[in-house]
Amino acid sequence: MRRSVRCLTAAFATAALAACGGGEVVVQAQLESEEGTPTPLRELEVRALPYDRDALFEELAAAYGQPEPQIPDSLVALQQEIAATNTRWQEATTRWNTARDSLKVLSDALQGISPASGAYRVMFGDYTSQEQVEQSAKRQMDDAFAEFQGLQDRYTSQAEETEARRLAWADEAYASIDSVIAARLDEMGLEEHADTTTENGIARFELEPGQWWFHARYDLPYEELYWNVPIEVTRGEPVQVTLNGSTAARRPKF
Repeated sequence: MRRSVRCLTAAFATAALAACGGGEVVVQAQLESEEGTPTPLRELEVRALPYDRDALFEELAAAYGQPEPQIPDSLVALQQEIAATNTRWQEATTRWNTARDSLKVLSDALQGISPASGAYRVMFGDYTSQEQVEQSAKRQMDDAFAEFQGLQDRYTSQAEETEARRLAWADEAYASIDSVIAARLDEMGLEEHADTTTENGIARFELEPGQWWFHARYDLPYEELYWNVPIEVTRGEPVQVTLNGSTAARRPKF
């Protein structure tokens, strides 16, 4: 009986999996929130590879002979400065919004009070003080935004030059990567598998026993999380794989 036929009966899934010599892998993709609570990464594409993709790229890079253009430390520092300035701008915007809302409350309250009353004079003094707070908060917000925008402009021009050099190098160094991967898969008699995580950040695979690598990418504002996690797949109990901040490499994003 052919192998493909023996592994199809859904009613005997567990027995069939054992007969086919496969193993189940459950991938949990999640990141911690600011409060430290695990947050599932939904709709994340996860690939199961029967080869180490990083090793293949490293072999091609070594064979190419010319070193990959590096990301200048100054550009990384500028990116970090942008992130810090963006945080200051957001915080200043929050303070200004709060001050503006408080000023509006006082303004609305003044509308219902006679200007000749003592209560009006007291509240008007509060309004004047709050107006100064609001104006100061707005200046801080505008200054932070101007600094943020200036840094962004500097970063964009430098990043484009750096990325152009790196892409040109990669196009030549990794020109044969598709054929190298195809040959490796043909030699192993295996294929790649892919799944997308559910609302709970779960992806499931049924794979041949042996060494596999789980690959995924996730974009953050200023960097990319990159996973290439090696796992030994066995029969029996499902193998658990966690894709989170501690198992990811952090790569600068341009």
